[in-house]
Amino acid sequence: MIRGKRVLLRPMKKEDIAVQHDFNQDITIQVLNGSFPHVSPLERAQEFYENCTKRDEYSETFAIEVDGKYIGFCSLRWGKNYPGSYHLGILIGNRDLWGKGYGREAVHLLLRHCFHYYGARRIGLITNAKNERAIGCFLACGFIEEGRMRKIKWIDGEYTDMVQMGMLREEWDIIQSQE
Repeated sequence: MIRGKRVLLRPMKKEDIAVQHDFNQDITIQVLNGSFPHVSPLERAQEFYENCTKRDEYSETFAIEVDGKYIGFCSLRWGKNYPGSYHLGILIGNRDLWGKGYGREAVHLLLRHCFHYYGARRIGLITNAKNERAIGCFLACGFIEEGRMRKIKWIDGEYTDMVQMGMLREEWDIIQSQE
């Protein structure tokens, strides 16, 4: 487990399945995540839980917990072909908690964990340009926009840019020295 001031990153629990299923029904979340809005059966949340809890040598998923409640998840993925390079993902599913800094704290905890314990050289992510809240969070955490794939994905009634962002170890070191 990775503990911050207000956020706990922990393994997924079976009790998280029902809450994740509720998050999966939210069209706004689906759109911000770059998905086509769809009805999501309970089995999809159960499958997500099973994927998150089985041993995988190329990824790690954490439940995000605040005040004893599951509010979303975050993940790190890596591949054997790009040693030291990681991909970060995050979703805060409880919309009542958006804009309160929980996502930023979770990202900060993941960055520290990945750079310190995994010896990461680079951590990257991709989000869609409509997800302005996420982009603001990532910029506040020190990510840099590295590029855009213009009008590549149909999201919420129009073609939308996908934004690639990244952070290098030396950039993280500078941020840490300033704190």
